[in-house]
Amino acid sequence: MLHSDDRRRQVKSANRRAILDAAADLAEERGLGRFTVEDLAERAGVSRRTIFNHFASVDDAVYARCSELLGVIVDDFVELADATPPPDAPSTGAVFEQLADVIERTDLVRPLSRIARLVGTGENHPATIMWGHEVLQNVTARLTDEVARRNPHSDPFTVALLASSLINAMEVAFTQWAAETGAADTPGSRLVWQRLLRTAVEHLRHGFAG
Repeated sequence: MLHSDDRRRQVKSANRRAILDAAADLAEERGLGRFTVEDLAERAGVSRRTIFNHFASVDDAVYARCSELLGVIVDDFVELADATPPPDAPSTGAVFEQLADVIERTDLVRPLSRIARLVGTGENHPATIMWGHEVLQNVTARLTDEVARRNPHSDPFTVALLASSLINAMEVAFTQWAAETGAADTPGSRLVWQRLLRTAVEHLRHGFAG
């Protein structure tokens, strides 16, 4: 039998889940900023007040769902990285090669395509820009921790450069991929993503000189 506190937590968690899923569905159907709190409350089956108990706005609920999707990407990446033995002779270059390989093996297209459908691929929405910067900082921090764990004797500055370079390369690849494919998840768009990601990694590997 659930205690009253446990039941309240369960109801709160269920309400949050319903709001997140409803916000994502509405954003995909109508577009970010094109539905109201009343629309969201009706779709989620909760009260208007309940929504504001969890989120400051309907857009915040959409961004929270997108952050969940990105969190899955990072979790999948870390899981693949953990399954890959550290290099025999740890070095920044060796760690870069392993992380680049893991990035290429992580299914990024599916969640990135969904995120693009929820918030769009342009950068004309101030809240989207702020959310994007915050997410990139969080993802970079997690990747920095992973690189440092795999190469504990590396200079922290070098580790931070490696992590931020990989994340920013992925961001640039995503922007170009979305422009070329409309961020659709199709066999053809996946080939485009692989080409762009490999090109970005090659530039990081060999530099731009020459």
